[in-house]
Amino acid sequence: MKKKDRKRFIGRISDASGIAQYALQEKMADEQVNQAVQHLEILKLIKSANDYNRYCQGKKTEEANNKLKAFLNPENSEIVSAGKWLLNALSKNDEDRKNALLEKELVHKEDYNATASGLRETISAMSDDSQSVVQQSAENIQQLQNTIDTLRRQQSGIKQYILNNYGNSEWKHMSRYFDNEDMN
Repeated sequence: MKKKDRKRFIGRISDASGIAQYALQEKMADEQVNQAVQHLEILKLIKSANDYNRYCQGKKTEEANNKLKAFLNPENSEIVSAGKWLLNALSKNDEDRKNALLEKELVHKEDYNATASGLRETISAMSDDSQSVVQQSAENIQQLQNTIDTLRRQQSGIKQYILNNYGNSEWKHMSRYFDNEDMN
């Protein structure tokens, strides 16, 4: 198959299926492209299910990221709370500090030093982990934005196709089934 034909066929498959051209280019052999281009109507039938699947996956990813952010939030950590309490107790004067530490049975200097050191290391590790999660979340957001942009372009192409071939009234009728208001 010629490169130009392959590229044209993959473009048609992408429009019908909603799958990105780079993915089709990478994963489909020439024979598969030929077979798929012969069944574009079938691909068009499952496109809305594919779009909905992506939407649901995006929502699940968003929910998982929110849960992860809440989990990694230092304000929710018992270790950070204990560290704050300890720093507060140690900032008091001698007698008040001794009483505060006695309440928690932390009067032994060696125990205190080990606990404070461990808390600092834990807080530092949590900070490093949260930075990693924030970076991964930013990458996920960028990927989702790219997917949304692609879907919007595909949606615009579908809208234009329907407007050209079936008219504005059919488009308005079909657009009622979508949640997105900017489709009209």
